[in-house]
Amino acid sequence: MNTLDLLLKMDAKKLELPKKDVEIKRFSQPENPAIFTLQGLDAETLDSIRDMATKENNIDFTEIKLGTVLAGVVSPSLRDDSLMKNFGVVTPHDLIKKLFSPGELDSLYETISNLSGYGEDAIEEIKN
Repeated sequence: MNTLDLLLKMDAKKLELPKKDVEIKRFSQPENPAIFTLQGLDAETLDSIRDMATKENNIDFTEIKLGTVLAGVVSPSLRDDSLMKNFGVVTPHDLIKKLFSPGELDSLYETISNLSGYGEDAIEEIKN
């Protein structure tokens, strides 16, 4: 079967970006791990994040990270009002900055980027 046939047999409505569960060890307890579900982002979402992070031809990479993590963390919701209230913040971006250490934020961003197809293992070169 060639690649075109393989693609034609796929159900476009069931095509999903990959998900991955990760543990934030700093939040975990021995009997209760802090599991976050991450999902890859589609091109439209990533373009929207980049557009919001670009002002006068300057790209704010911190805003790109925050937007990517906000969109890519599907559980628990970082938009949850009670979660924001508990941490004394008004916006989801403020929650992310307060909740995660810089290293955790970078790791979440990198994992979501990999799930979105930016990882080194996204494609493999075929050697003839």
